[in-house]
Amino acid sequence: MRTPLFGEHERLHAKIVDFHGWDMPVWYAGIREEHMAVRTSAGLFDASHMGEIFVTGPQSVPFLERVQTRSIGKMPRGKVYYSFFLNDQGGIIDDLTVYCLTPGERYMLCVNASNTEHDLAWLHDQNREGAAIEDKSPATALIAVQGPEAARVLKSATGFDLEGLKTYSFACAATEASGEIMVSKTGYTGAGGAEIFLEASHAPRLWQDLTAQGAVPCGLGARDTLRLEMGFPLHGNDIDETTTPLEACLDFAVDLGKPCFIGRDALVRQAEVGLGRRLMGLELEDKGVPRQGCECLKNGARVGIVTSGSISPVLSIGIALAYLDRGVASGDEVDVMVRGKALKARVVHPPFTGGTMCIIPKRQ
Repeated sequence: MRTPLFGEHERLHAKIVDFHGWDMPVWYAGIREEHMAVRTSAGLFDASHMGEIFVTGPQSVPFLERVQTRSIGKMPRGKVYYSFFLNDQGGIIDDLTVYCLTPGERYMLCVNASNTEHDLAWLHDQNREGAAIEDKSPATALIAVQGPEAARVLKSATGFDLEGLKTYSFACAATEASGEIMVSKTGYTGAGGAEIFLEASHAPRLWQDLTAQGAVPCGLGARDTLRLEMGFPLHGNDIDETTTPLEACLDFAVDLGKPCFIGRDALVRQAEVGLGRRLMGLELEDKGVPRQGCECLKNGARVGIVTSGSISPVLSIGIALAYLDRGVASGDEVDVMVRGKALKARVVHPPFTGGTMCIIPKRQ
């Protein structure tokens, strides 16, 4: 599968890889260069592979209250929530963002690309309320412009003033070149900026206009290192159906006060019993690159496993996310086994670097 921007990636000689069935750019000039462009100026990402599912009608609220973890009954128009679909055991089927288009009537769910078909089938199977569900992913493009210069780039290219929008909110606007756009003050980098939803056929023109204003095209490689520096989870690596939001320290996106949602009872039991593990950060004190699957040891005993790891381009050290036993605390030293060698690491609370727009509150 290819996004509406595939021709732009080819024109810019991007390195293309298979990402869950999608031909996507992993880098253009290089991961580090693109990463630092986002941290210091503005970077541009093609996120059109993500899924956009619309839930509408008078039954949309009771349906969505039951199938995802946030309370949306009083959600105002233009607000965005980070949320989860859970299984009965509290495991994470997917993480998503919920957009309130019309309170009580119309919502958009932006889900992970690799999970779109599964999520859609799951929602239809769960739909006992009779809400209307429509997949508009094929007709929708998503472009993210991120970084401290993102607002300037966006305004110059479209006329949209991002400074007037609150974080985790969105607004719609009409543009001469790109038609109707929906601009969301969200992102997956922690560097500030926006995500822009628009008609697929208009995406190449908007991409060209944004690059003309100085936004640097960035691939999946930089997207991954940027989100890791902020401690943002990646579904399939750090969260999946075997992990719960509580274990992943993402309880801010779970409203246990709601009387009923799928997985709630399991989370309540887990909270009462206590967590056996938590997703924590690791900063390597020895040189090396931690990777998914590396074991973590403390005093020679296994205490956890790395779920995501890389070199931080900003810090120039190895960083990782890992599920660690509850007896391991922030500030502790552990050994990370990399290719049979024990590398010393310090346990920390993400984010590893400061960010201007972090969806995960600083953990105390």
